[in-house]
Amino acid sequence: GAPEPSYLYAATLCAVASQALSIDPARPLQTLTLPGRMPPAVGDRFTWSERNALLFDGISTFNVNDGGEMQIERMITMYRTNKYGDSDPSYLNVNTIATLSYLRYSLRTRITQKFPNYKLASDGTRFATGQAVVTPSVIKTELLALFEEWESAGLVEDFDTFKEELYVARNSDDKDRLDVLCGPNLINQFRIFAAQVQFIL
Repeated sequence: GAPEPSYLYAATLCAVASQALSIDPARPLQTLTLPGRMPPAVGDRFTWSERNALLFDGISTFNVNDGGEMQIERMITMYRTNKYGDSDPSYLNVNTIATLSYLRYSLRTRITQKFPNYKLASDGTRFATGQAVVTPSVIKTELLALFEEWESAGLVEDFDTFKEELYVARNSDDKDRLDVLCGPNLINQFRIFAAQVQFIL
């Protein structure tokens, strides 16, 4: 059993994870230590297979390093199935949610800060230089530039597919509205190193 109340572990975990994810939402949390938390006695610690079983039940796992410090082994959410009960790993990893949250925030703020009170026109409209007018192609170019910033920050990958699938168009029913559909390919986390060494004597 744990030598301290579970709420202390939860609070420390949230503090450590929120700090790390605010710096880089895509970077995995494994090996981050939980300062000040007492690890279970050696005989009370879960084995690898027990911790693996917990993961399949939507429970994050921890282990203890050689210095006796508790550290995050794998941090996940309890999302495992969709509304139909089918297996769905979409939101299983905490990093997925954190990265998506940042991308949505940065996309919104990029547009609202750069084009706060602009007029909206169709592509091909002839207006004088300096006019506060935005078109679908201008927004598309801006989103491609933003993707390159995300890519440079190590948050996404596969620019070519993003560019090919990016949809930006004026809404047919509301001419004051610009519809955007984008599908960034989130960068993944390096969690498993699977190697075979086939030696010859």
